[in-house]
Amino acid sequence: MPTFTAVQLKQSGQEVFQAAGASPEEARIVADSLVEANLAGHDSHGVMRIPEYVEAMEKGLVVLGAKLQIVLESESFAVLDGGWGFGQVMGQQAMAIAIDKAARVGVATIFARNCCHIGRVGEYPEIAAARGMACVMFVNAHGAGKLVAPWGGLDRRLSANPIAIGVPLASGGPIIVDISTCAIAEGKLRNMMTAGAAVPPGSIVDAEGKPSTIAADFYGPPPGALLPFGGHKGFALGLAADLLSGGLSGAGCSRPDGERLGNSFTAVVIDVARVRGAEAFEQEARKLVEYVKSSRRAPGVEEILVPGEPEKRERERRSREGIAVHAATWQRIVDTAQRHGLKLQVQ
Repeated sequence: MPTFTAVQLKQSGQEVFQAAGASPEEARIVADSLVEANLAGHDSHGVMRIPEYVEAMEKGLVVLGAKLQIVLESESFAVLDGGWGFGQVMGQQAMAIAIDKAARVGVATIFARNCCHIGRVGEYPEIAAARGMACVMFVNAHGAGKLVAPWGGLDRRLSANPIAIGVPLASGGPIIVDISTCAIAEGKLRNMMTAGAAVPPGSIVDAEGKPSTIAADFYGPPPGALLPFGGHKGFALGLAADLLSGGLSGAGCSRPDGERLGNSFTAVVIDVARVRGAEAFEQEARKLVEYVKSSRRAPGVEEILVPGEPEKRERERRSREGIAVHAATWQRIVDTAQRHGLKLQVQ
């Protein structure tokens, strides 16, 4: 597989988005976000999304130059409308509003709708954690993008409906939880199909509801479905995330007529310093991490890691060694660039 530096991929991504009509600032924000996902090891939300985003631009599904609108607000919350702009652009602006409000009143909540795909959800709690704030975030696919069968069902009824949590830690980096409420992210399935890799058992069923380890059985035709992680527990979390994001933001929950694919989200941001005191909370959190890591390890386990540590280490490794991109994925990016008169210089 070809390997690139993060700088090379960010530059290439920005060039492609600009060639397709995005402003330099929009292109930079989106390209940086995608490559940061690659650096963290989440290739399902990395540069493989470039052709998908450009295709959405070509179809007029991305409103270039959109401005985030405040529909309703108080000191402690805001309902926001992204006007179908780039999700990463709207998501970062929305988090800035939430952080500013939390800094003033202690706890703030934002509800956002009409955003295109916001990318790796864990990015946004990371932004809050970098400001010393905790964050809990619920996301749905704006009522569309149904991929997941309910517990006990066979038909697609929910989207991946991810949940992300960020907890600031001055030492060792923040705790970042970033999970889909399905057994595997759809983007990872795409990568597995591209690579011809087997899907982990218990992740998907085919169109007849039979368990499968073949990615193509999910896509069909006829299509299969993702399964909720942990059975009824993942299903319950996915249903709650749908309600808390789509229901409260005004985007709507998963439904038969949900056609406009995007993201809506709810995020609660907590100013740790105001609520508990930064130093006191840091000590509490550090004691917990140390206590968890002191557990006896299971056979074959060299070290107990807490959420956020695997991504941190992968980011360090890929920053040194480069980011490998599957040849077929890179070719799709190159083809997308050529369609807009751009010949990528990175080879």
